[in-house]
Amino acid sequence: MPEILHQLRRQLIVSCQASPGDPMEDTETLRRVARSAVLGGAGGLRLNSAEHVRAVRQDTRLPIIGIEKSYAGGKLRITPNFAAAAALAAAGADIIALDCTNRTHAYGEPWREIVARIHAELRLLVMADIATLAEGVAAAAAGADLIGTTLNGYTEATSAERGFNWALLADLARETGRPIVAEGHIVTPAEARRAIDHGAWCVVAGSAITRPGEITANFVRVMRGDAKASGAAHAIGVDIGGTSVKAAVVSIKGEISLSTRVPTSAAGGRDAITQALTQAIEETLHAACAAGLTVAGIGVASAGAIDSKHGTVFAATENLPGWAGFDLRGYVQQRFHLPVYVENDAHAAVLAELHYGAGRGMSEFVAVTLGTGVGGGVVMDGRLQRGRLGFAGTIGHHTIRLDGRQCNCGRKGCLEAYVSTAALVGEYEALAPGTLTKADDAEMAMQISRSAAAGEERARAAYSALAGYLAEGIANLFNILDPEAVILSGGLIEGNDNFIDEVQARVQSLLHFGEKRRPRLLRAAAGHYAGVQGAAATVFAGNGLE
Repeated sequence: MPEILHQLRRQLIVSCQASPGDPMEDTETLRRVARSAVLGGAGGLRLNSAEHVRAVRQDTRLPIIGIEKSYAGGKLRITPNFAAAAALAAAGADIIALDCTNRTHAYGEPWREIVARIHAELRLLVMADIATLAEGVAAAAAGADLIGTTLNGYTEATSAERGFNWALLADLARETGRPIVAEGHIVTPAEARRAIDHGAWCVVAGSAITRPGEITANFVRVMRGDAKASGAAHAIGVDIGGTSVKAAVVSIKGEISLSTRVPTSAAGGRDAITQALTQAIEETLHAACAAGLTVAGIGVASAGAIDSKHGTVFAATENLPGWAGFDLRGYVQQRFHLPVYVENDAHAAVLAELHYGAGRGMSEFVAVTLGTGVGGGVVMDGRLQRGRLGFAGTIGHHTIRLDGRQCNCGRKGCLEAYVSTAALVGEYEALAPGTLTKADDAEMAMQISRSAAAGEERARAAYSALAGYLAEGIANLFNILDPEAVILSGGLIEGNDNFIDEVQARVQSLLHFGEKRRPRLLRAAAGHYAGVQGAAATVFAGNGLE
């Protein structure tokens, strides 16, 4: 391993940059900022432009990551060509960072060619700035020496990611075999330490340290106290699932930051689940306090039938053993002394779409989540319909086949028995026995999804079968509720863009007067933290801040 990577191990790299037009955007000013960061103990620096690299190199021998931001045509690209990389190298950069996302770049050179030339001609290390796991894996395969999470949340495909993506960090560390640089949305010292503990090789922090305008604006927003007008109101949103408890700070605009994820350890029963819940909330509250954010309350979304009025778990499956009958609101309120609101996780995802996603501005829509099961919810007159005991919108358990397949609810012929990860696996194995790498249903469904996206005939046929069943269920929804749209989300549809189109065409063929009342099917926009966003939305609604 190159010596410079050993130097950067577990170090803080300070990004000394300024936004275009900012008074700080001056070489001598940023040189002084860099000197101050070095005196504070920075282990490295990240600098924009050969001019800044050359100036700062006079003052320090610390490793410098050099970049060249180019705004051709009004679009940003980091180090778009080899000439920019060569200029950074000549100025004294030790590592060249560049955009290695899979976006179509309107100008510059293909990033793989730049990586190869930096290695061959400049003899320097390359840091790949990426946004997704697939991009990180591709960059590692192309020879990048370090992988940075820099662009997560800044590309179209990741725009729903508002805070630091801890799962991406862990996945990159596991899958790429490269040192991972945690960069982007690192706001507090606690988050920097957490990144190292979660597998980051080193951490880059910039705006939280070196941009006084942004730091000042955050103080001003909090001191004004005008939450609704300034957008400074925040809530803690929590989503309890069978695998993990996710939590984050959510602004009144739905922006997510300071996210965390704690293993649920559900097999340990209620005590283990509440321990994970407590840890997730404590970590998020601590980070919010360190960032100077005012928290209006805590919203908790949980699997199971939730009595949101009383904040209790009316019923739950064995995915969360011992959860039924639990006073969830009382437990959280007693420990954190903040207003607490409790919601079913599927309903919370619907609220996220209503307030921040594809359902924003609609009065009537149905949301359907497709994964291990089929969840969802119904919005009428602009309000989520919960029902008497929280069962409204249990879309997966209406019947599409009389005396059909056995469903885990005890009935036969439910939609969920025909449209789920297990159902997809069953359809595929009937067409191609013994071809799947054996794993749990979720992993095998991912194998089929990737194959379908790649055009594999049997995988596409399995998806087509599911499209037919799902169309029957959705046609029922349109006939009973006549909504403006049905919004689809979940792991089963990710990466298969044609699936929704096929379902929509089939729904139209099934509807009475289908040509005149063409159904509208949309992809959900709220993302993987929809439950967290929706849980936070209950806090804003409860405090009259909607």
